[in-house]
Amino acid sequence: MNILYEGDKLVKTVIGVKQTAPDVVYRWSDYAVPYTLDGKFYLYNNFTKKLYQLDSAMDVNAEARFSYDEINAVDDLTQLVADSFLVPENKDEAETYVSFCKIARTMRMNSKGYKGFTILPTTACNARCVYCFEQGMKYVTMNDKTVEQTIEFIKKVRDPKKRIHFHWFGGEPLVGEKIIDEICGAMREAGIDFSSNIVTNSALINEKNLKKMKEDWNVTFMQITLDGVEDEYNRRKNYYFNYDSAYWHVLSRIKMVNEQDIRISIRVNVDEENIDGVLEMAEDLKNFITKPELVRIYLSPLFSLQESPDGINIWKKSFEICSGLEKLGFNVGYYYDVKYVKVNFCMADSVNKSLVISPEGMLHNCEHIGLIPPLGDVWHGVTNKELYDKLLSVEPAQDKCRGCFSLPNCTTFTGCDHVRVDCRYTARKNMEKILERHIRALLKNEEAEEDSEVLETENC
Repeated sequence: MNILYEGDKLVKTVIGVKQTAPDVVYRWSDYAVPYTLDGKFYLYNNFTKKLYQLDSAMDVNAEARFSYDEINAVDDLTQLVADSFLVPENKDEAETYVSFCKIARTMRMNSKGYKGFTILPTTACNARCVYCFEQGMKYVTMNDKTVEQTIEFIKKVRDPKKRIHFHWFGGEPLVGEKIIDEICGAMREAGIDFSSNIVTNSALINEKNLKKMKEDWNVTFMQITLDGVEDEYNRRKNYYFNYDSAYWHVLSRIKMVNEQDIRISIRVNVDEENIDGVLEMAEDLKNFITKPELVRIYLSPLFSLQESPDGINIWKKSFEICSGLEKLGFNVGYYYDVKYVKVNFCMADSVNKSLVISPEGMLHNCEHIGLIPPLGDVWHGVTNKELYDKLLSVEPAQDKCRGCFSLPNCTTFTGCDHVRVDCRYTARKNMEKILERHIRALLKNEEAEEDSEVLETENC
C-alpha cells in the first residue's frame, strides 16, 4: 500500500492523525472509496483527499467491523485508522465535516478585501433562449452614475494586495460593452491589477472587440453556450439579429477566440430534444478550431431536468456522450474536486470573497440575482448584515446527506433553490472521471503541480 497523493493539507492539520484505541470497534469511513483503473487498485478518501495505490483489491464493505486487536495485527489497517479511512463505529462523520468547515472558514476568512466581482452590465440580451432562467426579467442596463459608483466601490472594498478578478455576466454582457470598457479602463488608470472572464453567447464578438477583450479587459477565459446542431441551435437561441445561420456564425466566433489563445469552455444545455446531436455538433466544432487543447466541453441538463426524477436518463446519456467527446480529442469538464475539500458551495456562500453587482448597483451573493434579496448596494456597501452572516455560517448536514460519500464535495449549503435529483449518481460519475485524471497525472509525475489544468473542475 503506497501513498499516491497526501491529500488536503488543511484537513490533515485540523483533524490530525488518529490513534487506535482499546475497546473501540472500527468501520469503514463513509468517505472511503475503492477505485480500479487499468487493472490496478486504489483507495481514496473523499474527505481527507488522501489516495493510496494498493497491492490488491480491498473489500470496503459498510457492514464490516474491526476490533482493536484486528487493527493492530495488520500494519495497513493501523495506517488506515491513522488516515481516517477506518473510523470508530459510532463516529458521526457528518458532524466532523461540519466542524472542520467552521474551523476552515475561520482560518480562510478574508478580512483584507474582495478578490472577485461578478458584474452584470446589463440584463438585456441579443438572444431569446427558450430555456433562459431570466425569462420575464426586466431589461436594465447600468446608467452612468451606477457605473461611476461601481468603480468607486470596487476601489474601496478590493483586496489591495491581490489581483482582482472580474466575471462578466448578463443578459449578454457584450450588449453592455461600453460599460465594461469604462470599468476596466478605470482599473487600469488606477494601477489596479485585474483579470477577467466572460459568459457570452459569442454572437457579438468581432475582431475589434476581441482585441479589446484580450488587451484591455484582460480576458483569459470565456464560457460560450452551444446547444446542439444547426437547426436546433438556431431555434433555441432565436436571436434578434438576422444571421444566415447563427450556428455557423457562432462557430466562426469561437474560431476567432481560439486563435487568440483564450481558453474556452463550451457549455451545452441538454434535454431530450438536442442531446442526440451533441456529437455531431462537436464534429463541426472540431473542424473549426485549430487549438483544441484550449477548448473544454461540458454538458449540463436543463435545470428543470436536474430537478426532476425523469432527468436521470439525460444524466446517463450525458456521461455516455462525454466519453464520445473525449474520443474526439476534447477535454471534457466534470464537476468535482479530488484534491481539496470544499468548505464553500459556490459564490453563493462566499460573500466574504466575492460579490455580484447588478445593473442597478445592487449587491448579491449569486449571479442568479432574482433568487434572494440583495445584500446591499454599491453606494452603502453590505447593509443586510443578517443575510450576510447567514450565508457565511456553516449549516448542519441535512439528514439526506448524512452517510453520503460526497458530502465533503457538496457541502451543507441549502440556500439555493436549485436541487439536483439523483445527486449521488451524478456525484459518483463525476468523481470517478476526475479521479481517473488525477491518478493518471500522478502516475506520470508524482510531483504534478497543484494547479495542473488536468485536475481542474468547475463549480456551480
